[in-house]
Amino acid sequence: MFYYAFQQYSLELIYVPENTTHEDSDIALAEKLPPAEPGHAWSLRDGVPVQVIDLRSKPLYRKSDGASEMLFQVGPLPDHLTEKPRPGIYYVWRNDDWVLDTEAERAGLIAQVEINRDNRLREVVIRVAPLQYAVDLNEASLYQVTYLEAWKRYAVKLSLVELQSGYPSTIDWPVAPAKVVVTPAA
Repeated sequence: MFYYAFQQYSLELIYVPENTTHEDSDIALAEKLPPAEPGHAWSLRDGVPVQVIDLRSKPLYRKSDGASEMLFQVGPLPDHLTEKPRPGIYYVWRNDDWVLDTEAERAGLIAQVEINRDNRLREVVIRVAPLQYAVDLNEASLYQVTYLEAWKRYAVKLSLVELQSGYPSTIDWPVAPAKVVVTPAA
């Protein structure tokens, strides 16, 4: 007799060697089962040993969000999983494949552009404020007035990036005014 243990957590049928105790064995067979084919394992279906696919060592992905998931049981691929990795964050599962959701991609690109633009505009506010104060107080040098105007032009160009022909996938970002260090006169 050949003894096998049925693993409840993995649904796998495991051979129990002859020199070990057979008290925990679930099934005894007159003939030893041949090695399972590559990518398969032995399992029990209705009390009969059968070879089933074994995907436990394969990378699998959820169709809902593309996140990886591991299987702990032998058997066919569950409906909520696929072997195909998600190509990118803007892909959705449709008709047995990942399909680019162009609307979501466009919305994501617009959000990235807006974040980038707003970060650049924050720098404008930091640079413009002291220069504008100097102008308001009639204490600005010609250089400060010119530099203030350059920052304001830069801010206007930033506000117009959405009018560019490649928006939102290709942006020709305006260049910020050069940062000049003014040394006090001796």
